[in-house]
Amino acid sequence: MAVVTFTLFAFDTLPGRLWAFSQMGLAKPALRRTPGLAFFKLMGTGSGDGFSTWPNFGIYTLLCEWPSLEVAQDAVEDAPIFGRYRSHASRMATLFLDPVTARGSWAGHEFACPQLAARQAMPVIAMTRASIRPSKLFRFWPRVPGISDAVLDEPTRHFMIGTGEAPWLNQVTFSVWNDLEAMRDFSLKSPSHGEAVRRAYSENWFSEYCFVRFNLLGQDGEWPGLDLPGICNCRSAPAPGLQEETT
Repeated sequence: MAVVTFTLFAFDTLPGRLWAFSQMGLAKPALRRTPGLAFFKLMGTGSGDGFSTWPNFGIYTLLCEWPSLEVAQDAVEDAPIFGRYRSHASRMATLFLDPVTARGSWAGHEFACPQLAARQAMPVIAMTRASIRPSKLFRFWPRVPGISDAVLDEPTRHFMIGTGEAPWLNQVTFSVWNDLEAMRDFSLKSPSHGEAVRRAYSENWFSEYCFVRFNLLGQDGEWPGLDLPGICNCRSAPAPGLQEETT
């Protein structure tokens, strides 16, 4: 069973931030040498909740895909590159995730999902990633502040952060929701986000698009907004109660 990890790093000091910025290039060889690591993306964030054209030099994220939960847990705990980040970061948290459904690709990579329809656990964890066509940037980014404000006011959202591997051109949204209906209602029916989605498809804003929905397997470390019922700091937390998959 392929497992995905999503790790958040916070750097509160100037030396820590300088180190983290340098690692956007320097850490990649060490990540490539990490046993079992099939795919990774080391990313920065925007200011605020990440949905800004101005970077936040204090928050970075790392997405990885592993062949199993055990391999993922061992790497996060023992791999040298994770140890270096742990020694420099002011705060660090990793979510261990089981892909339930996926469509599209990320830099040509397709996330592995069960052949049989899986069941969605609560809360719902979702990730979208889009490569924005340069000619469409002026249509995409003016809509982002309105979507960000709507997200902050959405009571069914537990957590959301905007991140990406290249400023302005690649946008990743990682979010945690009460349930599947809440996520879909915001995505498709909200005035800001729903209209942006419709125009993105009709006007071909994206050169590549990926969407993955996950079940939570466990969490290591603490992060503001991720103190959810059913999430605990342990090497392998069971997923919360399950609900039949509806897609």
